[in-house]
This record gives sequence, structure tokens and C-alpha cells, in this order.
Amino acid sequence: MNDASPFRVPAVSLELVESFTGMVFDDREAEFEQMVERLLAGGASPENLMLDLLAPAARLMGEHWREDHRDFVEVTLGMARLQQLVRQFRLPATGGAQLRGHALLVPAPGEQHTFGLRVVEEHLLRAGWRVSVHITASASDITRLAAEEFYDFVGFSLSTERLLPALREAALRLRPTARNRQLRVAVGGGLFDGLDIAPGEIGADAIVMDARDAVNQANQWCSLAGAE
Repeated sequence: MNDASPFRVPAVSLELVESFTGMVFDDREAEFEQMVERLLAGGASPENLMLDLLAPAARLMGEHWREDHRDFVEVTLGMARLQQLVRQFRLPATGGAQLRGHALLVPAPGEQHTFGLRVVEEHLLRAGWRVSVHITASASDITRLAAEEFYDFVGFSLSTERLLPALREAALRLRPTARNRQLRVAVGGGLFDGLDIAPGEIGADAIVMDARDAVNQANQWCSLAGAE
């Protein structure tokens, strides 16, 4: 048997992402679900598929929208199908498991692209975190949430440089009134890939590159808090 299958892991090629994205756009559910099943059967983990297939597909959908190759309705429906796939990867709740901590995930005020937050949410859940996600929170909403609930860290997502001032303002407003006086702030999103900026410039403690990086950073903060 030839092992050079296009579904062989670990590599997920750009061509495979493009093919998958077209299937999702066109609601060819049987085909894109079969692709996912074959990748899983070939050894891919749900975490890797979320990072290497679903997240790139979401970015490609955004590019199609910006370049007027697909309209708003097509992109909205496509994103909904991707989110449904992400939910299928969710592990069943384990009531007796000890949680590492509580994370709040929000888009930067004004940010419209939120699929990446869902991928980070799933990775954190699988790593033993409790996660609250608020997709449409203003800066004042985020400040209020952090004042009312004890969060170990707040994670912001951002995809456009235009919203950096809004992100910085929202991040800096958190700490004075946060219930957790040691609250940490992480920021991430496609914007930061190659952007020369220090976390402190935008009121953050860390910039993370993807969901795996977010989990590693969160676990590191959790370990440091436990050692204090």
C-alpha cells in the first residue's frame, strides 16, 4: 500500500487547507467531515487539527472576504461550520478533576474575528482549565467581569493593528479593579506574527503565537502562582 496519502500526518499542506476550506464554504458536509475523520485515523490529534487545519481555514475564509471572493453570508456560515467541528472535539466534562485555574477569553474591543478564541478555549479545556468566553464584550464589560470574578488570566485576541490602542486601553483598565490582584494578561492573534512589539507596550504580560503557546504560558503562570 502506498503511504503517500494526502491525508497522512503530521503535515497538513496548504493545498489540503484550501480544499477543506472550499468544502466548508460550499457546505459539502460529508466530504469535509470525511477529511477530518481520515486525518484523525491517520494519527492526527484533535489539537493538531484545530491548529493546522481549522485555524488556517478560518484565516483563509477571512482573506476570501477581504478580497471579495466570498460574501459576508458565505463567510458567516462557513465559520459556523468550523465552530461546529471544534465543538465535536470537546472532551466530556470530568467533575472530579482538579482545575488548573480560570481563564477569561475576549476579543479586543472592536475585533470581529473570534474563531481563534474558540480554538484557544478548546486547548485550555483539554489542559484542565476552566474557561469563560465573552465574544461581544466592550472594554467596560471586560473590566466589570474581571472585578466580579477571580480569573487567573485574561486572554485577548486581535487581528488588526488599527485596534491596538483599544486593546491597550482595555488591558490597562483591568488591573486596578481586578478581583485577582495578580491577574495576568495574554494577547494573541494573527497580527502578532512578525510584529515587532513588546507585551508591555500594549499592557500585556505575554504575547502568544497560537493556542498551544497560550496553554504553555497559562500553565507556566499557574506553576509560578503555586510556588509563591
